[in-house]
Amino acid sequence: MHQGESVQAEDQDVRSAYDSAHAQLLAGQFAQARRTATEALTADGPGARLYLVLGQAHAAEDDDDHDDRAEAAYQEGLKAFPDDLDLLAAYAELCLRSDYMDRPARHRRGPELDARLRELAPGSPQALRMEQISAGKAVKGPRPPSPLRTQTHDARLVLAAVGDPVSAAAQARAHAQSRPDDNRLATVAETLTALARPGRAPLRWMVRFPQHTLLIRAALCVVVLLAVPALHWNSWVRMAVVVTVVPTALLQALLRRARHRAGTRPSVAHAEPVGVPDFPVLPPVPAASSRETAVAVLALATVTAALVGSGIWGYEQYAAYPRYTFAAPDRVQGYERLEDTSLQQFLEGVVSEDMGGSDATTFTYVYGKKENEHLSVITVFGAVGDFHEMTPDALGSIQDGLRSGLTTTGLAAGKVWSADPGRLGGSLRCLSYDAIDNQRLTACTWGDKGSFGTVVSPDSGAGHEAAADLTRAVREAVLHQGTPADSV
Repeated sequence: MHQGESVQAEDQDVRSAYDSAHAQLLAGQFAQARRTATEALTADGPGARLYLVLGQAHAAEDDDDHDDRAEAAYQEGLKAFPDDLDLLAAYAELCLRSDYMDRPARHRRGPELDARLRELAPGSPQALRMEQISAGKAVKGPRPPSPLRTQTHDARLVLAAVGDPVSAAAQARAHAQSRPDDNRLATVAETLTALARPGRAPLRWMVRFPQHTLLIRAALCVVVLLAVPALHWNSWVRMAVVVTVVPTALLQALLRRARHRAGTRPSVAHAEPVGVPDFPVLPPVPAASSRETAVAVLALATVTAALVGSGIWGYEQYAAYPRYTFAAPDRVQGYERLEDTSLQQFLEGVVSEDMGGSDATTFTYVYGKKENEHLSVITVFGAVGDFHEMTPDALGSIQDGLRSGLTTTGLAAGKVWSADPGRLGGSLRCLSYDAIDNQRLTACTWGDKGSFGTVVSPDSGAGHEAAADLTRAVREAVLHQGTPADSV
């Protein structure tokens, strides 16, 4: 054979290997495309298009390790073919699309390769595409389907055609054994074998009906998100939406392991084809349909709207507070309301100072006998306004301040206890202390999102519940959302 004929034959072999590898790349058979290109490079020597398809088959995996191998393939190709426009364009695109934080050196090489490409072929399609990518306006051509999409498409097709998952797995294995060089068949065989195991019917259903699965997940998320404010659950319950991801995570792990087993299977000799007439031909994987896109957008929009709505609704509930007015009853337990006593003036100053800078409105009332106005029996003081952050702990802090004030003045504070706040809700805490004249007094403090107040009264000796009863009665008489009471 003449030398020219030998070179022509080698070029023909390289073109044939490239065509095969490129077809496998477009069909989503990335591992097989890499294998075909590598075998051709080993057998026939360097070829620009073989390095190109090898790098593209690595880059299509969308994985950091494969990106590194794609870069190595492009660099090796450019050593042998430094002016190849397709290699320069592919390598430049890989660099320009890399993360400048994770791969800064690779990202910096992008503009250098772009400049080299423009220098060699200004105005060429490759140079124009690089200009579009650099400007962030590149319109991608047809992209090979991802390994995951190819895997689920093939499994869904075979399950629908064969029906029985065990039979589908057996037929897929038989086909894969007769064509050991077909990575796509190996992947679907491993996938169906894993899905056919007992207890995995829900995962098979998810593979067969991905759009239904997505809509069900979205509906469950919406129910959980809206139930939190509707049923006044703790806001942490929203985290339960994570549970809807668990089945998908399990399926993704199963599919990932199946792809790994298929990609790392040992090489075996070709077996005789096994006749399984019901096994479907695996067609090219179609791009996402408009219906798939619409369902995905609908699910995302619905969950996003529910999340935002749940947050707004929950915050409105959190920030809402009852709008009280206050008006003191004329009498409390037979004692008359006293006006302008020194104790009332002192407490008004203290409470007003504590509420300084807020929009709260304070109140102070003193009850006793008018013939002895210097001796007050029951004292009520507090404020109404926006206290939407009031919690039992916050009320405890208020009472701790009261207790500290008593201690500072030399009064001995006694036992502290909690009580039922009554129909107005919130919290109620009481403490007893000894006054200067050794009289035992009880101070019960209530707090809710619209008010707080304290009722100080003599210890009747009837137990803790008597003081709490008096506080509840006074609170309900002082705070009004309707008609004030005249007496308690």
